[in-house]
Amino acid sequence: MQKTEKARSFSGPFANLCKDYIQKNRALGYKYFIEETYLLQFDTFCIGKSQSGQPITKELFDQWTTKIVYESPTTHKMRFNILARFCKFLNESGRETYTGFYPIKREDSGRGFAPYIFNKDEIARFFQAADSVKASNVSPQTHIMLPVLFRMLYSCGLRLSEVLNLTVADVDFKKGVLAIRDSKFDKSRLIPMSESMLAISRVYANTMHSCSSDESYFFPAPDKGPFAESSIYTRFRRLLFEAGISHGGRGKGPRLHDFRHTFAVHSLRKLVADGRDIYVTLPILCGYLGHKSIGSTQYYLRLTAEVYPELTEAFEMHFGAVFPEVRK
Repeated sequence: MQKTEKARSFSGPFANLCKDYIQKNRALGYKYFIEETYLLQFDTFCIGKSQSGQPITKELFDQWTTKIVYESPTTHKMRFNILARFCKFLNESGRETYTGFYPIKREDSGRGFAPYIFNKDEIARFFQAADSVKASNVSPQTHIMLPVLFRMLYSCGLRLSEVLNLTVADVDFKKGVLAIRDSKFDKSRLIPMSESMLAISRVYANTMHSCSSDESYFFPAPDKGPFAESSIYTRFRRLLFEAGISHGGRGKGPRLHDFRHTFAVHSLRKLVADGRDIYVTLPILCGYLGHKSIGSTQYYLRLTAEVYPELTEAFEMHFGAVFPEVRK
């Protein structure tokens, strides 16, 4: 036992902060063994390069996260993300420090893009910015519509086209469901709303659609027709800026569709944390998202494990068959 404690003894400039961070995560139920090992290595690496009480600089961050020649891309990414999340913890604790972002290449994602997963703080800041949109003479009802539209994209995991094509008749307030008709792959489905989303939608409908017909668009453009996706994207980019969320430029994200990716990842994270049977819940999530096959939904299992490496052990312990070994 003494040998294990000695091997994991922090003595560098960030020793106490590392121990506080590890203790916090273990209090939440995570074992945090792998993360502890990498943070110990980082703390030891910083001896002579930084002093206690000083922030983690970009130079120090970059030195530690530079890929080692023999290191696999997966290990490098995990090591990078562990330090990035530690830096985020320091920032949230009032200790200003540098936080990096893993440079995912498009070809690495296997899908032509690297999904951006919003964290809870970013989601809250974005909605706060949406709630602050002011009325415009050109589009006098957009400030009422946007907060509801963006919340529906995230909380229901919908595609933008699905939200924009909703009619008043498609929103059933008695049952609390949305009717998605003839969407991608010509599939239709019913989407249950959360209690909070249902309440927000009801208030919105009472304001916007007290005299509307069933055929009216639920989120109408100023001319009463459907909003153009490009128009919503322009407003999305503006709100990202106001929320202080960096954007890599058109085609690099965050993209509007990343609300849907974020919904899937956050949902799976909660399912794992709650100890739910993934083999029962994954087909349900597949149907909820309107995927053609469960293979598309399984993609989010690996993405969830990458975004939240503290869940990797739980995934492998309970759902190891989802991550088959690659035979050489």
